Amino acid sequence: MDRVIKIGLGIMIKDGNKVLLGHRCENYGDTGGIYEPGSWTFPGGKQEYDETMFEGAKREVKEETNLEISELSIFGATDDIQPNKHYITIQIIANKFSGELKNMEPTKHSEWKWFDLNNLPQNLYTPTREFLEEYIKNNK
Repeated sequence: MDRVIKIGLGIMIKDGNKVLLGHRCENYGDTGGIYEPGSWTFPGGKQEYDETMFEGAKREVKEETNLEISELSIFGATDDIQPNKHYITIQIIANKFSGELKNMEPTKHSEWKWFDLNNLPQNLYTPTREFLEEYIKNNK
């Protein structure tokens, strides 16, 4: 068993009162992270060695959505623990984006969709749900 805490990145891309969420494919394999197929998630993934948090956020968003993000800030961090897995997920907010939204990894995400913060889907990926709950609580 790999007993190392790993770093995950979750990126909230804001467009007014809307945020971008991707629907995880039901039959996509376990990537070694928190495995919750069929859930809605922010773009993100694992931070790679020798890249900053913001470089990793920009890379992950580009790889998954084709969007370029800017005006980044750290919102917070959570411990995401499952049997034999422990991630610290860094929550990053992107206040600006550009480019054409595309589903760059259709075997991983079935679609990307904008959701109003007042009308979010029920089946949220655990780290995304925790991020959104804290964000909404702090911005009432």
